[in-house]
Amino acid sequence: MAGKDIRGVIVPILTPLNSDESVDTSSMRRLVNYLLDNGAHGIWVSGTTGEFANLTNKQRLISVETVVDEVAGRVPIIGNISCPSTQLSLELALAVQEMALDGIAVTPPYYYNNAQDELLDHYRYIGDRSGLPLWVYNIPPTVKTIVEPNTIATLAAEGAVVGVKDSSGSGEPFAQLNVLCEQGNLNLLRFLGTVSRITTSTALGADGVIPAIANLAASASARGWEAGEAGDMETVKECNAKLIAASKIAQLAKGGGPNAAAFS
Repeated sequence: MAGKDIRGVIVPILTPLNSDESVDTSSMRRLVNYLLDNGAHGIWVSGTTGEFANLTNKQRLISVETVVDEVAGRVPIIGNISCPSTQLSLELALAVQEMALDGIAVTPPYYYNNAQDELLDHYRYIGDRSGLPLWVYNIPPTVKTIVEPNTIATLAAEGAVVGVKDSSGSGEPFAQLNVLCEQGNLNLLRFLGTVSRITTSTALGADGVIPAIANLAASASARGWEAGEAGDMETVKECNAKLIAASKIAQLAKGGGPNAAAFS
């Protein structure tokens, strides 16, 4: 991971588009600098908030290239390479191999349900062949399959994965994973994907958060996480109020991309 400390608020960056659906690289560069100027500790590119499922591979690769170029090594970058199948995900992983990412993330294959032994094979296959630090992107509300704590722990013990983003929406699997990591002395980066956990993630055993709302409230997200880690409850309260207000704005938008709609 290029020796970088991966902690704190990693922002799942939006993907600005032009009227012809091409990636608006100028706006994306401005957004990168807005996020970093306001304290973001890292960037997660081509994720759910970036609406990857609506983009072509060409659009996704342009967005990754743009972010990597504009960040220029200032913070860690994780690229989501999730596709409906293992082979398609690997194809995208190989396409970003030389882009100086600090890691890649992948969900389980989606559309069909998958057994846990199939998920073990999925992550091992991509990790072995991509040669890149691999993250489990655990988001069962959209892919139908949860990567269970024991499965993640097995992969971590093998060195097949280095991190996990938990967007399961339930605290129980994350708590179970924490116990397994402690019992097995596993070296696994553990991140939560929900806005409600920004200021409490450290207490929950997380290394940080990857919240969509940070696109709208980057400073409050970064300051809130840092204050939570430091036990500065006054700043936590202040930042939580700003995050709640930003979330209410995002909730006014209808459809699949509320944060993008709110940001525009």
